[in-house]
Amino acid sequence: MSLSSNRPSNDNPNQTLARWYFRLEVVVLLLAAPLLLIPDYFPVATAAVLLALGIVWLFSVYIQPLPSTPFNLLLALWGLAIIIGILASADPQETLPKATGLILGLGAWRLIVMTANSRQAFYGLLGLTFLIVFGFSFIGIFGLQELSKIPTLTQLNPFSSDLLPGLEGLSVHPNQLAGLITLFLPLLVSLLLAPPTELATPLWRFVIFLAALWTAWILLLTESRGGWIATIAGLVALLALWALMLPKSRTRGMLRLAFAGLVIAAILLVIRIGPGTVWNLWAEPPQETAIGTLTTLNFRKELWPWAVTTISDFPFTGVGLGAFRQVAFRLYPLPLSPRFDIGHAHNVFLQAALDVGLPGLAVYIAILLVAAAAGWQVARNGTGYRAVSLGILAGLVAHHVYGLADALALGSKPGLVFWLLLGLLAAVRRLTPVMPTNVTPDGKS
Repeated sequence: MSLSSNRPSNDNPNQTLARWYFRLEVVVLLLAAPLLLIPDYFPVATAAVLLALGIVWLFSVYIQPLPSTPFNLLLALWGLAIIIGILASADPQETLPKATGLILGLGAWRLIVMTANSRQAFYGLLGLTFLIVFGFSFIGIFGLQELSKIPTLTQLNPFSSDLLPGLEGLSVHPNQLAGLITLFLPLLVSLLLAPPTELATPLWRFVIFLAALWTAWILLLTESRGGWIATIAGLVALLALWALMLPKSRTRGMLRLAFAGLVIAAILLVIRIGPGTVWNLWAEPPQETAIGTLTTLNFRKELWPWAVTTISDFPFTGVGLGAFRQVAFRLYPLPLSPRFDIGHAHNVFLQAALDVGLPGLAVYIAILLVAAAAGWQVARNGTGYRAVSLGILAGLVAHHVYGLADALALGSKPGLVFWLLLGLLAAVRRLTPVMPTNVTPDGKS
């Protein structure tokens, strides 16, 4: 009998070709990533890597198909929405960086889903996501000294943008940095709550503890009041999720008691402040408070109606990826100086509709609902990935609370982390068997 007759089935020519083709895809995506993050620096090279990625993905349908996940159909529709958002735009200089950012995000999602075939690979990719987040936060911290909302906090930042020559294109706005942290800090805290079976070594727990402290410090320095509120909301959601998911135990009882205490404290605080005071903060934001002026609420109240008007004028296509900042002044009488950069609609759902239309917004919301269902199923199963899934879900809650008054615009550089986390959620869903619906988290029918 020849040796070839005993060759493992995974060494057949088709699978060997698929492995090599996947390695090619990884190399192309890694080479493309810097250019897709800052596409204006080398436009010709950016066009070349976009063409290369398109060719690789086209042939991968036949050579290395994407594994089945609950997100596949929705992300195909999302890709169509992106194409519509590109074609609808009359401002290619605004659309290009958003389009390449979204393409990079989808590529990163695909890479994670195709790579995370084992527990070891999954946690390796989780660690890579950590490094990417810390890279953004490290670069972003250099731009925080220019803030003036809360001078005391500004003085706590020893870093200056002068120390980062040549990398200004990778910098992020402080509010965007806060939006990134709302996504990620709940995941770090959730990993700290993980049982030893999920986070076995004390060394890794200590490393994650230090990472959580660093991330919380950066969030504080961003002076983003919306980011602070959203992160608190995400951590409360994390507490509630852990209290629901844990099997019956003293820990679950303590978590439920803590959550009930927070709810009661919040109700008492609202009663103590009074609804009239809360309404006055909204109707007439004060110039001076302990956390700086709140008059930026007036800007949002002026902008949101015009965003809604724009959506009603372009309901099916939107005005194009990132184009609202130009279209708003071109078509509507905004009570703002045309030289003022509004950036985006300061609401993630309004901004999605402006970028890719109401059908695209519906797809975006459906992606979030599928993410919630997938994360719930993983956490309910409780086979080693509960802390990750609950942390990602709490991060999505925090991020979209933040998104009610601000936005990590579609395709923005830190928005890459959103797609990385969705990829991790899709991967962990594939690695986790589905528990029967009549079985509770503690394993009882």
